[in-house]
Amino acid sequence: MKILIIGAGEVGGHLAKLLSRSNHDITVVDSNADRVNFIGENLDVLAIEGHGTSPSLLRRAQIEKMDMLIAVTTVDEVNILACMIAKQFGVKTKIARVRNREFSSDEIPLNLEELGIDMIIHPELEATREIVRLIKFPQAHEIIGFCGNQMMIVGFRVSEKAEILDVPLQDLGKTLKDIPFRLVTITRDGSTFIPGGTNKVMVDDEVYVAVLPSELPRVFKIFGHERRPTRSVMIYGATSIGRMVAQQLEGEKDIHVKLLESERRRGELAADQLDHTPVVIGDASDINLIAREGIVDQDVFCALTNDDENNIVTSLLARHLQVPKTITLIGKVDYTPIVKTIGLDIAVNPRWLTSNAIFKYIHHGGIVSLRHLVNIDAETFEFIASAKSKVVGKMLRDIKFPHGSIMVAVEHEEGVELPVGDTKIFVGDKVVVFSLPNAVKGVLKLFE
Repeated sequence: MKILIIGAGEVGGHLAKLLSRSNHDITVVDSNADRVNFIGENLDVLAIEGHGTSPSLLRRAQIEKMDMLIAVTTVDEVNILACMIAKQFGVKTKIARVRNREFSSDEIPLNLEELGIDMIIHPELEATREIVRLIKFPQAHEIIGFCGNQMMIVGFRVSEKAEILDVPLQDLGKTLKDIPFRLVTITRDGSTFIPGGTNKVMVDDEVYVAVLPSELPRVFKIFGHERRPTRSVMIYGATSIGRMVAQQLEGEKDIHVKLLESERRRGELAADQLDHTPVVIGDASDINLIAREGIVDQDVFCALTNDDENNIVTSLLARHLQVPKTITLIGKVDYTPIVKTIGLDIAVNPRWLTSNAIFKYIHHGGIVSLRHLVNIDAETFEFIASAKSKVVGKMLRDIKFPHGSIMVAVEHEEGVELPVGDTKIFVGDKVVVFSLPNAVKGVLKLFE
């Protein structure tokens, strides 16, 4: 597929990296020379310096030959105009990153289709959904739904209370045969690998597990996590994300939310918008203030200001005060890998979530969706098996998946299952495959 990306910032650069990995023909346009040079030197893409709304430059980028345009600059109006121009050139699919939610509101008379936009992606809304999901499942640091959410891939840390410590995986089937789950990957001492039968789970391993939603509580239990519903949440930052998270949690009758904001005007705005959430004006780095506001009684602390460093420091303070779970909003991709190292639980990056949301609409070579995992460098693909797919008609044991990849779910007409050796793939089946970077091209060849 030929894809033109307008904007080479953290979203555009991340998209270009992952899409070029997946054998797409990528062209990137950005007005920043340094970004263009970096992408051109480090990725297998065509990088062009210039404005993404210039018709002459877009002609130079061969926009008329593109199957898709993805406009992800930091300026909503530029992204919208780029899609409008792409429509005139006959580009089939146009996706715009838009932060202002009013553009897609029912209250304004804008027809997105007439403007040339097929899909709008809201970074703040994507982040809000992820944060709320993580608040509801405090044991997890990432939760991804596949096959219409009939199958989940969940990431979490192995507790010292886990029932399966130091037991070879090949022996677990004897004792846990009534709990269907698949251990997809283990990260230990900074190294990520797909475990085999002789591998064992150890304390503090970071694992990803494929599991049916109904079995999630039992899987959490065998990995040492007791059922622990979230009752109280403290949010720091009345940003658009902070307010949206509070609004969504107000609909959960069993969750009590408190919002802190250091700027009075922004705090007063939040107080006007929220119905049941108390808003406190003050700085979360003030230990006396957060002690008075009951920080030690919170189940979750969310640092959602627009300042990465402030979010990191206040989350570390919450961890020091033994809040069980912290969620830290991080805007800079470079900061994400150090989160675990410095002792934080979860980093949420709106730019990566935006990229993942866009992947849902890039259907090519049988790919229904593609999700880049936040905590490890890996992808999870969702394919539709076609008559040409090399996996069709074969049992799982006879399919040679590349080293560094594993099939984690199959959805047949009759339902979804965790595949075993004699699971057979049929035309039309939906197949979920986890892959480390070195195995991506080999995985894609199986489903061409």
